[in-house]
Amino acid sequence: MSRDKRSNYTLAFACYSALACITTYPLVRRLSSAVPHDLGDPLISTTILWWNAHTAPLTQRWWDGFAFYPATGMLAFSDHRLGESLFATPLQWLGASPVTAYNLTLLASFPLCAIAAHWLAFTLTERHDAAAIGGLAYGFCPYRIAHLPHLELLAAFGMPAALAALHRYNRTGRRRWLAVFAAALIVQGLCTSYYLVFFSVLLGLWLLWFVRWGEVRARVGILSAIACTILALVPVAIGYGHIHAYYGLARPFYEIVRLSADVTSYLTAHESLRLWGWTAPWARPEGELFPGATIGLLALAGAVAAWRTPVTRDRVDRLRLWLLPAAGLCAAIAACGWAYAPWHITFAGVAVSSEAPFKPMTVALLIIAVWLGASSKLRGAFARRSAFAFYGMATAVLALCSLGPKPTFAGHQFLYEPPYAWLMRLPIFSAIRVPARFGMPVMLTLAMTGALAFSRLRSGVRTRSILAAVLLIGIAADGWIRPLRLLAMPDTWAASRGHAFDAVLELPLGDLFDDAAAMYRARDHGLPVVNGTSGFEPTHYFTLKTALNEHDPAALDGFPPGRRILIVVDKQKDANREWRGYLDRLPNVTPVADEERWGFFAADLPPPAPICSGEAIAIASIATDGPPVDRNALTDGRADTWWATAHAQRPGDALQFDFGGPAHPCAVLLSVGEFRASYPRKLAIETSSTGRDWTTVAVTRTAGLTMRAALENPKSVSIAIPLAASEGRFLRLRIDEPHPKVAWMVTDVAVIAGAAPE
Repeated sequence: MSRDKRSNYTLAFACYSALACITTYPLVRRLSSAVPHDLGDPLISTTILWWNAHTAPLTQRWWDGFAFYPATGMLAFSDHRLGESLFATPLQWLGASPVTAYNLTLLASFPLCAIAAHWLAFTLTERHDAAAIGGLAYGFCPYRIAHLPHLELLAAFGMPAALAALHRYNRTGRRRWLAVFAAALIVQGLCTSYYLVFFSVLLGLWLLWFVRWGEVRARVGILSAIACTILALVPVAIGYGHIHAYYGLARPFYEIVRLSADVTSYLTAHESLRLWGWTAPWARPEGELFPGATIGLLALAGAVAAWRTPVTRDRVDRLRLWLLPAAGLCAAIAACGWAYAPWHITFAGVAVSSEAPFKPMTVALLIIAVWLGASSKLRGAFARRSAFAFYGMATAVLALCSLGPKPTFAGHQFLYEPPYAWLMRLPIFSAIRVPARFGMPVMLTLAMTGALAFSRLRSGVRTRSILAAVLLIGIAADGWIRPLRLLAMPDTWAASRGHAFDAVLELPLGDLFDDAAAMYRARDHGLPVVNGTSGFEPTHYFTLKTALNEHDPAALDGFPPGRRILIVVDKQKDANREWRGYLDRLPNVTPVADEERWGFFAADLPPPAPICSGEAIAIASIATDGPPVDRNALTDGRADTWWATAHAQRPGDALQFDFGGPAHPCAVLLSVGEFRASYPRKLAIETSSTGRDWTTVAVTRTAGLTMRAALENPKSVSIAIPLAASEGRFLRLRIDEPHPKVAWMVTDVAVIAGAAPE
């Protein structure tokens, strides 16, 4: 790179850095004492960055993390932030606090994204004024402001850097650009898995557009670089795969649909934007995708100008005109379906109804896509491998992907089988929670479309300079935010209180901000914390939250025996002494210290009663007071078949098992699967030889047993209950304590046979 080019990029980076400090002011004045926006995700990222700086990555200890004790694999419940740690870890090693490292990393993400997009735009246009438009539009777009608390989503500089390297390799054939491309992809994958997965769609489109079929060498080189990237990220992927498989972590389809964008999402912005915050009330979750009016209008003006450029029409252009009436008819049918439902018409054997208006609309849009694709303009653009046409069309495709598997406009589905539904047939996309986060790749291609549109202007130097200044001011104004809200870091308690303990439980537990603060305080005392909040939760955590919030006396029984748990109560949130009174009633919990803000207790938990080993007793039949029970549903070893009461738990609800002959049960294994709140709060177990006279062989609270079962087998959650020695043909499980809301659900039951009682 020449000296002039280096100076241009240095000046651009300095300007972007200054703008980042001004935009986020007064963050630059409180780097070590506050974080922006809220005390949720910023604290989580701060603590993960601290963990990455003090633990060897990819080791078992690193994967297990510092939260959700005693569960393992905590780092795989969310993005690991290893990419961001490339910046934050050296800062901490040099003496910066974790908070300072977090804030500096956040600030650096703005100029890094902007300069990477600047480089890509300059590669495409060979003009720094156009590159500044692309860099500013990408690095300071409203979408980034909407995700200011999500550090992993701000680190999006790998995508434009990878594309810039690809374009330079395609132009020069120099292999060093393949190395840069692979390095950018690896860094992007280490920063956030979302963008790496979503960028693969854009990368596939790029290969189809820019690499000609006869260019075997280029294709092999790029695919080889992609293979190297995959190999470099395989250890991380394997770790995530093993942990997610162990816990059975998956995203339900309804959640993916809920967190997809709506077409109107591209008109709504975050409330913190000074110019466009008024659109926030109409935004849906993850739906603040407004790209900015300036860059949007610039790209649109460029597209209109390109479409109006005269070309020589051919026979295909004349034939494609017949497609428009067909598209109009299908669109009219869809509109009638939405406006005048319900109706049904059958004509010449063809049935048309208002039941699914998105189907004819799908046909209409497909016809329009064919009409556009068959035009001589687009055919000519493809023949020239036009960058402007590519980035414009890629913007539309990626925006369509952001709408998820059921695209909607103002809440109405308008496509039947969109591209994202095809992508979900791939395992990696079926595990993605938020399709709306395609918004950042959309912003990248839109920014490049705008930069290319500006570069196509034919005007004098003075006019171009004035217009560039106006556009840059407009883009900055679109992303300008109100004075940034800064929150002071949570209070801490003396780390010395944690000496001689194995883990820390902070109460109250279960609130996002309380749990994030408890995780943050781990960097002081260095102990694993029971609290946790992340993209996923380990299986046991829901049961623990439920039991603690119900003040269940058995809530702590699921922790590993022999481990001392320090329980810390935030007295500001326990004004009525509910938590301290609850702990005072627990037999294995003792107070150890009391301060103005904090109360400290020690939990010394006894070992659980041993569970006998033996063969399962064959169950001849299962009966209840209600409808007949399908015996196979409760003995097939599957979590997707179950039995449940038709009402909330109440004393007397029972399952009765007939073994068909005398048996000697010594334990019951009761599985609740994914229904972790539906465990029986208190269960009595009885045996009988006649079915009339019953002998009680166990009365137990099962909250702790359910938590332990979730830790031992997160998928089946098989509660193991030891029984006193007895003999009988029948065994009955009976609810011994009511619950006002939760039913009793069972996915599987096994009764273990023991030795005959003496």
